[in-house]
Amino acid sequence: MEFKWLVREELSQLRTIDRKELVEEVYYIKNQALQLVKEYYDISGWLESELTIYEQRLQSLFDRDGIIIGAYEENVLVGLVSLESYLIDSKTMKLDMLYVSHDYRRQGLGRRLIDIISQEAKELGAKELYISATPVRNTVDFYLRLGAELANPPDMYLFELEPLDIHLILPI
Repeated sequence: MEFKWLVREELSQLRTIDRKELVEEVYYIKNQALQLVKEYYDISGWLESELTIYEQRLQSLFDRDGIIIGAYEENVLVGLVSLESYLIDSKTMKLDMLYVSHDYRRQGLGRRLIDIISQEAKELGAKELYISATPVRNTVDFYLRLGAELANPPDMYLFELEPLDIHLILPI
């Protein structure tokens, strides 16, 4: 596995990440606690409209001096993590994105990408990452296993952008 800091021209490679996932449970916040609810979604991959938005988001992040790191297997992007370039407060940076291709999940790649981006955040003065996670059980459980906790209270600006997400803080 090769890890590299992406340049703007490489950001469209996001589409090579296999996003498929079978979702059977999602989290909601009830009374300031996580509650699992059975819901079924068969995510077959990227929606083209969604992919366009995410590519534009990465380009904007890149233009703001954000950090975007890719994981490559045989010159194919199979994982990506990105970090905003600024502190939200005196100690927190926002993890912007984390995606790992379907066939590379549960093999430590996500953890490795978080370790790499956490080191970058530390070097920029952060002590924790703010994570706005999709409420899918696998995603939220991944962050909880890393030591993340519910953001209490969540950042109001970020919460308003993604009110259905699970807002977490990960000490680094």
